[in-house]
Amino acid sequence: MIFHVLKPKRFRYSNTRDAAWRFLIENKVTSYPLNLRSIVKSNGWLVADIKQAAKMHPELRKQLGRKEVATISQGGKIIILIDRENSVQRNRFSIAHEIGHVYLQHCGLTKRQAEKEANMFAARILMPMILIKELHIDTAEQLASVCNVSIEAASYRMKRYHEVKKRRLFETSPLERKLKKQLREFIKEQK
Repeated sequence: MIFHVLKPKRFRYSNTRDAAWRFLIENKVTSYPLNLRSIVKSNGWLVADIKQAAKMHPELRKQLGRKEVATISQGGKIIILIDRENSVQRNRFSIAHEIGHVYLQHCGLTKRQAEKEANMFAARILMPMILIKELHIDTAEQLASVCNVSIEAASYRMKRYHEVKKRRLFETSPLERKLKKQLREFIKEQK
């Protein structure tokens, strides 16, 4: 059996935000917390336990080493491997992060650059700024509750939100406006 561990492509920091908006629009996201199971299924991907996969395939264990999360391609099928023993919130971020690697077509990037970009992508799809703004979310706890993420991830996102808020950089992109329109009913219901 041949496994290909997907590797990063080239660093596109400036495009990550737009890619996250496009991803949410293309996947017709209309509510939160983000339904990762539905997105994974509709894209024809799989999520599996990394420990079970490594036990079943010793050659994969050698390839992955001590990784807790990875994305592999087997026969053209994308498989996101997570540690099911982690918390739901941590696994949600891990899945979103790995989706980022796939969606951004990472390959050839330095590990540091690819991980930074995938983390940015994950934060942006799990906790879009427009949602924070429109729902008047003030605390990391509120954001964590609405988006089913960890307090730690929500804290980082709220910090970034306050930076963007100072510069009044909301709805400057047609993509963000389109996402806002797509989320309109959900936002209305939550207010």
